[in-house]
Amino acid sequence: MFMTTSDRTQKRSQSFRIQDFLRTVVSVMVLPFGLAIYALTGKTYSRTYQSFVWIFCVTRGRSNDLLARFLSWRQPAKEREKVSGVLGILTPQVIDQHVETLRRDGRIVFEGALTADTCSRLHSFACSTPSAVRPMDGESTLTIPSRIVFDEKNPRAIRYDFDTSALLNNVDVQDLMADSSLLEIAEAYLGTQPVVDVLSMWWHTNFHDKPDSEAAQFYHFDLDRIAWLKVFIYLTDVGPNNGPHSFVLGSHKTDAIPWSMLRKGYVRLEDEEVETAFGVDRCLQMTAPRGSIIIEDTRGLHKGNAVTGDPRLVLQLQFSNSLFGGEYPPARINTVHSEALRKALLHRPSVFRAYH
Repeated sequence: MFMTTSDRTQKRSQSFRIQDFLRTVVSVMVLPFGLAIYALTGKTYSRTYQSFVWIFCVTRGRSNDLLARFLSWRQPAKEREKVSGVLGILTPQVIDQHVETLRRDGRIVFEGALTADTCSRLHSFACSTPSAVRPMDGESTLTIPSRIVFDEKNPRAIRYDFDTSALLNNVDVQDLMADSSLLEIAEAYLGTQPVVDVLSMWWHTNFHDKPDSEAAQFYHFDLDRIAWLKVFIYLTDVGPNNGPHSFVLGSHKTDAIPWSMLRKGYVRLEDEEVETAFGVDRCLQMTAPRGSIIIEDTRGLHKGNAVTGDPRLVLQLQFSNSLFGGEYPPARINTVHSEALRKALLHRPSVFRAYH
């Protein structure tokens, strides 16, 4: 029987829906066992993680909401208290205001929060420590050494990544990991004691003027953990030409990302698709002076823009409610240089269990 183009399109659509259903059934069976294995061993297997991501997409975030509520019930956040840190002096009322902004928008910006001296030390570290060169889209091998010291005047790749182990043993990074103001906001937002993890630092350069998916320069959502907050720290001035971070306001909320995007899974999205779905006004580019701190729920759609001017240096910390999720190479704190971290390890060692 002759099949029209319309018939073939409809058949393909039905086939995709059947595939989605079957994948969901398998994922629903796999995930509970994977969670039980994680509870016993502390390890997340690849198949479990894939199921976790797919169920998040199918439920449009509700599965993570449910797991996060369970963790908050099991170990509730401590009572708010007045703290002082890199974000200034925060009273319980101010903390609640920041958390309310995060829940509404998905991000909050603290301009110039880090001191000039701290920025300079971290910048010097980034200009003298070898970093890993990340291949660009379409590159199977590198034509330069995989690990080199970054030269601001002669960039040789779009992105350079620093080893977590090197960052962990830097005194300024240790201070930030143990910073009371960051920890207090993270605990209030997550509803449970946070864990510091997914620590990284990178350069973005103008080596290529086109966006690169390997350099995270297309819109995407993260799903490293069940719930988390990422802290991005600009260590260079970031204007429109320096690859400012972009975030879609409110896209971190349950049901916010359309199924047409989520059904693709963990992929990069074109600007046009995101701007059509959410509106250009909600796609914010965050330009700010060095030392500025962006706290963000990267469950929402975000990206780093392509650099056309001077390079951008960013330090990232993550505060999660669990270590269940994506697997990362192991790294350890070899020597505690920071007095703040030394005290924090004595009073709340489990916060740093990913690295200590």
